Amino acid sequence: MRKWTYLVATLLMAGTTATFTGCIDTDEPEGIAELRGAKSDFIKAQAAVELVEAELRKAQVAEQELVNAGLALQNKSAEIDLQLHELNIQLKQLLIEKEEAATAQAKAEAEAAIAKAEADKTKWENEKALIVEQYKEKMLLAETVTAKAQEAYKQAMEQIEASKLLLTDEEQARLNGVQAQVAYAKQAMDKAMYGYSTTVIKRILSSEVANSTTTTNPDESTETNSSTTKYYVYLITEDPTQSADGYKAGSLKKLQEQLANYSDIVADNNLEAVLDNALKNAEFALEMTQKYADNLKAILDNEYTTVADWEAEVKKLEEEIAAAKVKEQQYNIEKGKLEVANPKLISDLEATSNKLETAKNNQNSNKNKAKTAAAYSKKVEAESVKKGLNDVIPSGTTVAGYNSSTGTFAYAKGIQITEAQSQIDGWVKLIDKATKGVDLENIEWAKPQLATALAAQKEAEENYAKDYKAWEDAMAAYDESLKIDLEKSEAAANAAIKKYNGLKPEDRKKEANIDAVATALVAYYKDALAKEAQVTKATATKGSDTKKISAWLIADADNFKKVVGVDLGFIIWDAGDIATANEISKENIGKLIDVEQDSSVKTPLEKWKSASSAVFSDNFNSGNNPRRLPVSKDEVIAAAGGNHVDALKNGNYGSLGKMIWATAETASLQAIIDQVETYKALKEAFTAQKAVEQAAQDKANAALADAVDKAKKANDEAQAAYDKVFKEVNDNIETVQKEYGNNEIIKGKIETEITVYLNNNFTNGDLGSLEAIKNLVKEEYMIALANVTAAKADVAKAKRNIEKLAAGTYTDTDYITESLASIQENIKVKQAEYDAAKADYDAASAQLKALLAIFLK
Repeated sequence: MRKWTYLVATLLMAGTTATFTGCIDTDEPEGIAELRGAKSDFIKAQAAVELVEAELRKAQVAEQELVNAGLALQNKSAEIDLQLHELNIQLKQLLIEKEEAATAQAKAEAEAAIAKAEADKTKWENEKALIVEQYKEKMLLAETVTAKAQEAYKQAMEQIEASKLLLTDEEQARLNGVQAQVAYAKQAMDKAMYGYSTTVIKRILSSEVANSTTTTNPDESTETNSSTTKYYVYLITEDPTQSADGYKAGSLKKLQEQLANYSDIVADNNLEAVLDNALKNAEFALEMTQKYADNLKAILDNEYTTVADWEAEVKKLEEEIAAAKVKEQQYNIEKGKLEVANPKLISDLEATSNKLETAKNNQNSNKNKAKTAAAYSKKVEAESVKKGLNDVIPSGTTVAGYNSSTGTFAYAKGIQITEAQSQIDGWVKLIDKATKGVDLENIEWAKPQLATALAAQKEAEENYAKDYKAWEDAMAAYDESLKIDLEKSEAAANAAIKKYNGLKPEDRKKEANIDAVATALVAYYKDALAKEAQVTKATATKGSDTKKISAWLIADADNFKKVVGVDLGFIIWDAGDIATANEISKENIGKLIDVEQDSSVKTPLEKWKSASSAVFSDNFNSGNNPRRLPVSKDEVIAAAGGNHVDALKNGNYGSLGKMIWATAETASLQAIIDQVETYKALKEAFTAQKAVEQAAQDKANAALADAVDKAKKANDEAQAAYDKVFKEVNDNIETVQKEYGNNEIIKGKIETEITVYLNNNFTNGDLGSLEAIKNLVKEEYMIALANVTAAKADVAKAKRNIEKLAAGTYTDTDYITESLASIQENIKVKQAEYDAAKADYDAASAQLKALLAIFLK
């Protein structure tokens, strides 16, 4: 960077002679200000390039999310379209059954089935609209993020231009060359994404450098070869008019729009014409693709070996593009004359297109949104029926449109029919819940169910009686336990042991004296167990059987001398007689007297609590105390919020609650049997009312569809009239645009590689190899051949579909499914094209950042 180096050197020289003191006012030298400004501009340029990369990464993420949403839309829509297709078949069959119904009952059943099928159809249509809306939201997000990336790119290029001011001519040329690489890649990205690019790149010849090389032949003669290297300046500008007509056909964004509006892909009862048009489009695409491949083959056949060769090819392409654009202009002039001569055809087509769009929007906005023409009300007069309905409504909740106080079902005039039908569905569900799934048409089947309920009620009553008795007994046992004086029993046991120990050895052997100790211990053990559920800590063993000492004695007092005394060693037997009865040691007295809580045995209080909980639950306890007074049925019903709630059935209020529920269950079943005609009449009235509202909804939907059909017919007629005059010239314009569009693609790619080639020469002083240009054209040719193969397959498929239609094996659903799949496949191809251009952009952008970093040093 010679200019910057010079400025820095000047600054250093000035610094060696200057002396600064106190408050001397100094102005910054002009060179310093320029240098600081230049560095600032380069820092900004570098930051701007990085911002573009960041915004492009965000756009890439948003595009991938859009791709995922598109796949989800395709998969889900296939399922939905299948369901809708089957429902349409089902509805046609049901309408026939309704017309052929021999009885009122059969007709009512057919009407109910039709109403359900229509509701299912509405559900699937709403779900379809939802997934399309979700895809459109993702598409809008991707467009917004991509637009931000475009703006960031524009600002970055402007900032780079501002940063060039202090660069040498050589440095500016280097930067300009790399900018061109970035611009070419950006142009390719835009064309894949939008079908156009507002970035315009114009190459202007800046200089020609003569080159000569001298070689020595074997005979020592010399030979001089001369050549010329051309250097260009790339003028990079923006042309906003390129975006004036919106996304081009076949671009990624246009394909995404088609996917978002896939529900508009319909054959409109004219599948033959649609398939004929599809064949024409496929044949046109094949023709253009083949022509592009042929042009690439012709370029490769020339075997270019120099930059000049490729420059000549670019010039040739430019001439062909210019000639094609002249043709386009001539066609447009011809079209303009036709437009002047046929203004009504244009205005009619525009007007009918707008009307069709309005009719479709109106249908999308208002389908299934008709409102009720009148209010509806139905009151339940029978109190037992009202009670049956109210009993199954969970506490704290309501059923829409039902007043549980008055037993009235109602909705207002002017609400959406779908809302009214939703309320009616809720009412029918309430009846089904209240009638416990009983088949109201065959009430005899409910009688075995009633018998089962009566048996369950009897069992619940018996369980309650058993639990109530257990509660009374446990409470009495607890009260008795309070009377036990455990300390007195323990003292008596100790006194008996002491007395025994005070006897002479021959007296201790007497069984009466030993039994006296056993009797006192048994009384002590029983009191300890009865009052505190306590047992001895110590155990005694006989053979393989080990038990607590207290358990041995409570089971049989003789076990004191036969088991416990023997195990503890103070009783010795010989030949069936007690040979020795020793004193009971202090240690053994502890084993006989020391007791502890038995975790496996409940205390009288715990038994009382358990019994109280089993019969009444703990909901009515005072603190942690069990019930001393019985709980009444009314108390339970008030606490549970009814006599037929799940809390009672589930045992939340003890066996009393279960008995209350079982009694109510029996009563409700009996009430259903008694009021079956009332329930039937209610259900039939609601089903009939839903059918009435559905008929109104169908009529409104039919009016919307009819408006679309009429608008479509008028638009088709206007389009046919327009095509009769304008189709040929429009086809010519489309053909020539496609031709020069293909040439612009390959021209841009060749120019990009020439730019890279010359930039490498500029940087390294070495022209390197031209193979990269040839390889790029080869690669493009291979892609074109693959596209030709795919286009041929599309033509063959279009022909097969026409044959299948003639054979009756191709339907509208097939067309929609294939169209959707085709859009997705084209999106994949175009996405791959965009990704390849993005990779080129990333590589060029990295070079641009590296060069800016060098200029900052």
